[in-house]
Amino acid sequence: MAEQSLSSSPPPAAAGGGGSGGSSSVRPPAVYTIGYAMLPNKHDTFVQPSFIDLAAQHGIRCVAVDASRPLVEQGPFDLVVHKLYGQPWRAQLEAYSVLHPDIPIIDPPANIERILDRLTMLDVVSGLDSVAVPRQVIVHDAGAPLQLVDDDAVLGDLRFPLIAKPVEADGSAASHNLCLVYRREGLRGLRAPLVLQEFVNHGGVLFKVYVVGDHATCVTRSSLPYVPHERLQDLTADAAVPFANISLLAPTTAVGDESAKVPPPQEFVDKVARELGRAVGLHLINFDLIRTMDAQGDAKYLVLDINYCPGYSKMPGFEPVLTEFFLEMLRSRPVRDDRPGPGAGLGVDEARKAEAEPTSVIPSGAEPRQLVQA
Repeated sequence: MAEQSLSSSPPPAAAGGGGSGGSSSVRPPAVYTIGYAMLPNKHDTFVQPSFIDLAAQHGIRCVAVDASRPLVEQGPFDLVVHKLYGQPWRAQLEAYSVLHPDIPIIDPPANIERILDRLTMLDVVSGLDSVAVPRQVIVHDAGAPLQLVDDDAVLGDLRFPLIAKPVEADGSAASHNLCLVYRREGLRGLRAPLVLQEFVNHGGVLFKVYVVGDHATCVTRSSLPYVPHERLQDLTADAAVPFANISLLAPTTAVGDESAKVPPPQEFVDKVARELGRAVGLHLINFDLIRTMDAQGDAKYLVLDINYCPGYSKMPGFEPVLTEFFLEMLRSRPVRDDRPGPGAGLGVDEARKAEAEPTSVIPSGAEPRQLVQA
């Protein structure tokens, strides 16, 4: 994908500005306000001082939305980015869009909800020609897990080990309760609805791809270790192990696994990110990608999960990437002369602080830095 970079040096002084010996009174030609709505424990998604500072240098003011108040009573905003779920919040966004149809909402709630459910999350991958998904079955019946121990028809041609996943993928504690099932006995005690996904050995390496609009960054991460065939036959070992405990086990490696650490070509990553982003209709996602080898020895890539608005603070160089993305979304917005009042869109503590401070986070005389094509 085409990349752009943000200038690291300030633009030339505007005509009529103050001299070098004093501060200028020239205001930025455009100041945008982004309202972000997230749970407090999700603020580290990207609301970091380093991002806030860079965004401010380019004329972007980030304001926390108070989710306890109607969104239509807050602002004014030039863009709203959110990571809140549920019908009440969705209704607030819809009401806000009716009043402010020209203000971008990142991202559409209906599209987000599709990937919050593992029953539908990976449906879009079937339409892509460059990646696939592991074989899996969906267990709807609450009594089915116990039956699976003796029912070959339910498992079909799935082979152990299997990954048991809750259907929820909303970032809650319950959504992370995954386990690796080595043999049938490990299915006992699991509760439906759930997804049983075939585990594929992939050298203990996972590629986490962060997508921001048209930009994609691939980060190599440690993953579930190689599972030898002997482990599946070991009746003295646990039949199922929670993911939280697997990280405590001694890693098991297979011959040739060093090659698994080599990331896929950037051109391939860009292609998959572009196709997947369009398929789900979302600007801010990441997805987990693994690589295995087929019978002919050719690389095969599988998508395991798709997440909305992930922790971008874990992505190298996330600040300029997000700033550039928001600027692109905001450029079509008209320049406003009105300024948010003290405390607009803030919680109680922030509002009190704002009443005693200037509303602008842009230093006096500063201008949004210019963009340069890489």
